[in-house]
Amino acid sequence: MRRVAVLCGGFGAARFLDGLRRVPDVELTCIANTADDLEYAGVHVSPDVDTVSYALAGIFDEGRGFGIVGDTFRNAEALRRYGWGWFSVGDVDLATSIRRTGLLRAGATLSEATASLVQGLGVAAAVLPMSDDPVRTVVVTDEGRLAFQEYLVARRAQPAVRAVEYDGLAAAAPAPAVLPALAGADLVILAPSSPVASLGPILGLPGVRPALAAARLVAVSPVVSGQAPATPPEQSRARVRVAFLAAAWVDHTATAVARLYAGLVDAFVLDHRDAADAETIEGLGMAVVLADTLAAGATRVTLAETVLAACTPRP
Repeated sequence: MRRVAVLCGGFGAARFLDGLRRVPDVELTCIANTADDLEYAGVHVSPDVDTVSYALAGIFDEGRGFGIVGDTFRNAEALRRYGWGWFSVGDVDLATSIRRTGLLRAGATLSEATASLVQGLGVAAAVLPMSDDPVRTVVVTDEGRLAFQEYLVARRAQPAVRAVEYDGLAAAAPAPAVLPALAGADLVILAPSSPVASLGPILGLPGVRPALAAARLVAVSPVVSGQAPATPPEQSRARVRVAFLAAAWVDHTATAVARLYAGLVDAFVLDHRDAADAETIEGLGMAVVLADTLAAGATRVTLAETVLAACTPRP
């Protein structure tokens, strides 16, 4: 049994986990970004935590890019009568947020609430929020400071991005099970998630990078230059990723992402369409493994197995 920890955002991680969850003999712990959580219509919504949980349960709506396959939105439509509705939560998805909110109000931590919800979904893997403390991504734009979901959903990522900040990060602690999961993992994977919006808050938590220093670590590139984003969810996330990387003065290339992880990861999984970048990335001090990072269906298991085999123990 291989113990594997995965640092996760939402959409990109969900597609990768769809393959990893089907690999046998893997004891899986997913550490999910919570910096895009929000309070909406009286409930606590954890978009990345829920996306990861739904992906592991095999019910994530990849076509829409969020929520549960086959969900309806009658509640969201009704809320628009009262001036709400800019953030759509499906009717079944809403049950998750209602239950989470009830648990939190009763005194549970976000970790405890998440564990209860994951159990209810019948998921065997552990899903950990990165922190039980509130951390919120704030997008500094030409229209002022916007909460992440306000920028992404309400404003459709239209304002020009000047900077990305994480309110509360310096004072936050990793959730209790996070550092032990990293220390006990045979392999830690950085999912193909946005380095700024998704993995940045997790890696910025006090104690996380030191915990990763002794880990076998492989990163999967979230950027594929050799093929344009094909679906609306892919296009939307690529547009935001470009804007956030640009605000950090980072090019939107696999090589630039690898450079962000240099000195941290042992191996970098590069999409085979970008094979020309391999030599440059190897020069950063990491092994490069070529794979189809845009795999769909059964081939996602092949991608997951490739990632699991990508990293050899450090000498």
